[in-house]
Amino acid sequence: MSSTEPAEARPLLPGPGGTERHAWDLGTAWYIFFAVVLTVFGAVCVVAGEGWRGWSAAGLLAAVGLLHLTVGRWIQDTDRYATPVSGVFALAVAALLVVGVHLVPFTAFALLAVAPMCFMTAGALYGTLSVGLVLLAPLVSDWAAGRTDTADALVAAGVHLVVLGFAYWFGSWFQRVVAQSYERSELLRQLRESRAEAVRLSEESGALAERERLARELHDTLAQGLTSIIALTQAVESEMGPDPGLARRHLALMRATASENLAEARAMVAARRPVPLEENTLDAALVRIATALGAELGITVDTAVTGVGPRELPSPSQVCLLRTAQEALANVRKHAGARRVEVSLSYTDVGVRLTVADDGRGFDPGASTGGNGLANMRHRAEEAGGVLDIDTAPGEGTAVRLSLLHDDEEEGT
Repeated sequence: MSSTEPAEARPLLPGPGGTERHAWDLGTAWYIFFAVVLTVFGAVCVVAGEGWRGWSAAGLLAAVGLLHLTVGRWIQDTDRYATPVSGVFALAVAALLVVGVHLVPFTAFALLAVAPMCFMTAGALYGTLSVGLVLLAPLVSDWAAGRTDTADALVAAGVHLVVLGFAYWFGSWFQRVVAQSYERSELLRQLRESRAEAVRLSEESGALAERERLARELHDTLAQGLTSIIALTQAVESEMGPDPGLARRHLALMRATASENLAEARAMVAARRPVPLEENTLDAALVRIATALGAELGITVDTAVTGVGPRELPSPSQVCLLRTAQEALANVRKHAGARRVEVSLSYTDVGVRLTVADDGRGFDPGASTGGNGLANMRHRAEEAGGVLDIDTAPGEGTAVRLSLLHDDEEEGT
């Protein structure tokens, strides 16, 4: 479409199969009607005309039909409806018809098909001018030649002008209807495209969120478990000679950790709840992972559950609390060098708080750690609607606190 043409000059509507069609493309039925009308009145011209006049008028009607099938279709196909180009076409058709009427007056009845064709191709203004030329030019010619007196010519001209005025009003109204139909079809097309784009973006966003979720799960489960197994393997290598009993205990921990990791992997594939919560409560799961860390590192790990409850938390909250505890304990294993760790879960009337505190070396919270653990904990807290606080400083240990408020709607159910 030409960007310089107004919207009223672009009446393209949705067609079969999603293609666009011109609003005035009436299909085969219109062309059959148009051909029949021109053929009938062409035959009438041959019969009613005098020799060459009748044949000439019929030839002019044939030329009109040929112009419609070629130039008229080209105007519609190239979106030149109601433009000066289509106006020249309509006036040229009208000029051919005026000559035909001059030769055989019966030719004027071909307006039955030619008039709609002019409006369909050239719009209200040029259509009215072309039809007015066919109606008024012979009348003016007859009056100038003295074949019609002035009174009759004025009456006929008045009738024609009234008809043309109505035709222009009706054509303008219909042209606006066509333009509005085009605008609606354009809006519907844009809406369909926007909806398809929204679906695509939603699918991409969902896939990205799922990848991020799996990355966090892998980091907080399998990666931590494998890290623990590696540490235990190194310990076993150094203990095989001097302390076989301790080495065997570490081997047992390796086997248990590997079993848990395998169960975690199967659970992720099956999209089930976290393995530590499959058969135990959150409180028991926290005691279990804390005890395992203490046995692995040979340090004191105290676990406490306090407050009203324990109560049944929503599954997302339990997962958030468990994964945060796992990550905090994994950081103790890898970085803290602590001698004592305290894990507490406190239930209150408004929510629950998890605290994992150690007396290790601590760190600068403003410095870049280069890992994903802290970011994962913060992301989980945000997803669960909680608040994560990390209280630490170099040489002063670390305390990780996660606070989750109760959801009133879930509480009511």
